[in-house]
Formats: sequence, C-alpha cells, structure tokens
Amino acid sequence: MQNAQHKLPILLYHRIVKSKADAGRQKIYVYEDQFRKQLAYLQKNKIQTITFNDLQGADPSTDFSNKIILTFDDGYEDNYSLLFPLLREFGFKAVIYLVTRLQRNEWGIREGETACPLLTRIQIKEMNDYGIEFGAHTCSHRALNHIDAEEANMEIHESKNDIEELLQQPVLSFAYPFGGINPDVKELVRKNGIPFALSTKTGPMNLFDDLMQIRRIEVRPGETLGSFANKAGGFYLTGRSIYTMLSTSNRIYY
Repeated sequence: MQNAQHKLPILLYHRIVKSKADAGRQKIYVYEDQFRKQLAYLQKNKIQTITFNDLQGADPSTDFSNKIILTFDDGYEDNYSLLFPLLREFGFKAVIYLVTRLQRNEWGIREGETACPLLTRIQIKEMNDYGIEFGAHTCSHRALNHIDAEEANMEIHESKNDIEELLQQPVLSFAYPFGGINPDVKELVRKNGIPFALSTKTGPMNLFDDLMQIRRIEVRPGETLGSFANKAGGFYLTGRSIYTMLSTSNRIYY
C-alpha cells in the first residue's frame, strides 16, 4: 500500500533557457544547467519519470514512491532545443502542453513579454516518437473561466482534436491556461473525454480526489537543489521536509 503521506509530485515548468538574456520578464523558466542538476538528482535517487499514460487505470492505493511527473506548459521551442536533449541524455520522459493554433506566445507578447516561438509539428512528432507525451492547453491560451461556455468548449475540443490528428493517439490530459478553473470549465473538459486535467497551485493533495483539478508544484528559476529535492520528494504538499526523511530513507541527497 502507498504511504498515506506520500503524494505523487507533479512538477510545473514552462521554459528552459541558457542565460538571463534569454529569459524574458516573467519567471516561467529555469536555467539549462539548473535543470541538468535537477535531472541528475532524480537519476541518482532512482526517481522514475512517468506520464499520464502510466496513470491510466491506476488505483488510488498504487505506490507512487520514487515516481514523478515533469510537466511543461505552452510548448516553447526551447522544449525541443534544450529540454529534449537533456531528457534523452538521462533517459527521462515528460508531458508538454501545447497551444495548438499559435506559432509564438501571443498572450505574453500582449503583456510585454519577449516573443518566443512555439514547437513545430515536425518537432512535436519527433519528441512524441521518443516518448514525450503531449496534452492540450487550448488553441490560443485563453483563460477559460473568463470566456463564455461555447468559446471555452471550442478551445478545449479543437486543441484536443489538433493534437490527436497530428499524433494519431488520444489526448490524455489538459492543462488550464493561467490556472483558470471553475466548475463549468472542469465539466467541459470531462465531457470532451479527457481523463486528467491539471491546474497550477489549486486542487487536493491527492490527485485521485479530483482528476479534473490536479495540483502541480511550480519550479522557479531561483530554486536551490535542496528546495527542488523537497518538491520532488513526495512529501512537499503535506508540509514535511525531505531533510526530516533522510535519516530513515535510502535517498541520496547532494
């Protein structure tokens, strides 16, 4: 049986950048060397990266110790040029949420953010062939809780269809842009036949308590390795620190 206090960590990222000059205004990035150290930590501690395909049909009592889901919102091109090589190097997987009908981050540009290209169809197919899982993140990155139901349903339905037509496989998860959730929006995702839907910082600690509002843990650019270890350890949402676990576990910390 799963340790009652251990939760499956689902980490939230957006961009991978080489330097501050590439980063833009909003802190939705981590540095390439920082992310490499995070992956090295997971590897040394034998923490396995899984995707939502691995969660299909899982029982809530499943033991998720030493497992983690890495998620990346928006589908930035640097997910191909910087993230993808690192995932291949370490033999890891991730889930990327695509804004399907834009070629760059128009929603951010309108707010003064640096223009960033999004993934191309060819890049998406190559990453999918490797084992990266792709989920839907609407067609145009609109806050679904701020538009009417017909428009929200179109954003959900069409983004799902875009990915399924491209990859010829079902979309298993959806991420709400801006974390914009309300009961009506959650029901639209459910009615579109998507098994899992992810928020940002809201939702129950146990993902099986509400599969339409799965909480994630954001990783920030200033994250120390100690802070990352806490977030990746499965006890972060319960308020327990990994430091209190080291004396009773075999986990390697460095």
